[in-house]
Amino acid sequence: MLRRSTQVTSLLIAGTSAISIVPAMAADYKAIEVQEGTIYSASSKGGGVFVIDGEINDDEDRSIYLLKDGKYTKLQDAETGDKIGDICQGKYLEMTRSGSGVVYYVDIITGKESEEYSREAENEEIARELRKKIKKDDDGRFLEENYDNLVTADTTVRGDGSGEETMWGITGKWRQYLYSLEKPFIVQGYSKEEDTIYFDDQGNYIDVDYNLGNISVNTTTGSSVIIKNTDSTYIIKEDSKAYELKAKIKNLRTWDEGPEYIVRTAELTIWKKEKGSPDDTYKNVTNQVELGSKAHHYNQANNDENSVTVLQKISKAQASDTIDGIRYPKDVKTYFITDEDGNQQNLLGLGNGSDEIYTKMGVRVITGGTQGYNVSALYDFINKKVYAETLNYKSKNGYNYIEVDDYDEADSDGFALGCGDVWTLGDRYVKRFNCKENAFEKLYKVDGGMTSFNPSLPTDVVLWDEGEEGYSIIAPKALAEENKDVAVNADSEVTTTGATVKAIGWNKDINGIWNYINADGNKAIGWLQDGGAWYYLNASGLMLTGWINDNGTWYYCNTSGAMLANTTIDGYVLGNNGAWISNN
Repeated sequence: MLRRSTQVTSLLIAGTSAISIVPAMAADYKAIEVQEGTIYSASSKGGGVFVIDGEINDDEDRSIYLLKDGKYTKLQDAETGDKIGDICQGKYLEMTRSGSGVVYYVDIITGKESEEYSREAENEEIARELRKKIKKDDDGRFLEENYDNLVTADTTVRGDGSGEETMWGITGKWRQYLYSLEKPFIVQGYSKEEDTIYFDDQGNYIDVDYNLGNISVNTTTGSSVIIKNTDSTYIIKEDSKAYELKAKIKNLRTWDEGPEYIVRTAELTIWKKEKGSPDDTYKNVTNQVELGSKAHHYNQANNDENSVTVLQKISKAQASDTIDGIRYPKDVKTYFITDEDGNQQNLLGLGNGSDEIYTKMGVRVITGGTQGYNVSALYDFINKKVYAETLNYKSKNGYNYIEVDDYDEADSDGFALGCGDVWTLGDRYVKRFNCKENAFEKLYKVDGGMTSFNPSLPTDVVLWDEGEEGYSIIAPKALAEENKDVAVNADSEVTTTGATVKAIGWNKDINGIWNYINADGNKAIGWLQDGGAWYYLNASGLMLTGWINDNGTWYYCNTSGAMLANTTIDGYVLGNNGAWISNN
């Protein structure tokens, strides 16, 4: 559970509807009402869905509720005080019993505990599917014992001690596996015995320890070569002698799964031997070569270490070719954590600098989110500060490097990663790190007593103050027609009986939110084409703007509600059909 956070600026009509709010701009902040009630823990799932453990909704008894489209549903078999987890397969809420750690699942439709789903069983089924695919493709790359035993997903992939198998990211479907190599590389105390495999639940896998992209290696004598993978050897000449160079890479940490790429840090080493000599004569020469062009390169000779930590962007798409029958990524870009001149870049997320900020205790992350960038951040929970910086991937004369501006900081009573974005709660504001501006921006002004929060998107945030018995919810606007206090909007007609007859077509409600009334008198839901433009209306019939996630695919609708296509928004490229297809 994330730290409880300060009350947020949103307004929820208990038991009937959630009133949407807009982010505060400049000094124009919307006043938000705090609801009476006690929340002990809560989780924002996005799309107006929340799971809340508390005494709310005019009920003095503590219960676990599913809040969806402004309506509360008690989940009868979910025990209060238990840890709230993911909603799996869109139906089963994962709960972990306090004390025992036993995991159980509650059907969010019936509110009853269910044995129809198990994450453990699902993970085993996915691992078996991967084994089946790799065994079929393998032509001598991996040991046979990988197929005699089930290689399960790496439960340390998130790096947060959660034990979750899926990596952080936009789909939450990719997992990491380690398969033992048939021909390990063991020399001079160095050991490369496994390859890292990424696999989603749709049957797609990639071996990410083969393709390196293009890495230029220059020796002190002026010889140079482009290394493209970790299996091939590359010939150079020095003093009339021919030598073989080879590169090896080891996964250090998988950080983020984006729409098309997965980002990780890895340990790169360069090895050299005389041509034709045995492999056990390879020597580590990482600190004896220049990596990159002559004009722009990194020289590990400045350090004592015999390896280089790099950032890699690895495409999810498979290459058309294979290595020993095994699929590998179509595209890999290996970035050195330096500026364009090869000088070390200190990153908050890695803590690789000597200044005080890089030695502080705290939570360090490299993450991606809805804005199309990667962010490096540090949450200093001792001093209640959060620091963040945007990572800009650059290439100059064949040298890939990281450009970083000065980091921004904010006070932080609460810290969270909502859909990959960096969020903080402090100084009576909910702030999100704006990647384009490289600065924290105030989204909502909140009650000063709020000390806990859980965000997903800017439209989906829950905040609470357990001690003061107050909470707020920011949610996409839900229907208010079941609310006895619903007001009639200006675009409706009122009969002498007091009944409301809504005009066909576009209507704006009393809160300024647009909806569309079909000829049958019902509100349009989902995608609507009108006047050559496409609009999206949520399950409550309300027109949405900004980033919209429709069944796992992201779209962007401008302030008028029209879907955009063939353009770039916040670094994201939108295709012909408006779907987000790649990072810029």
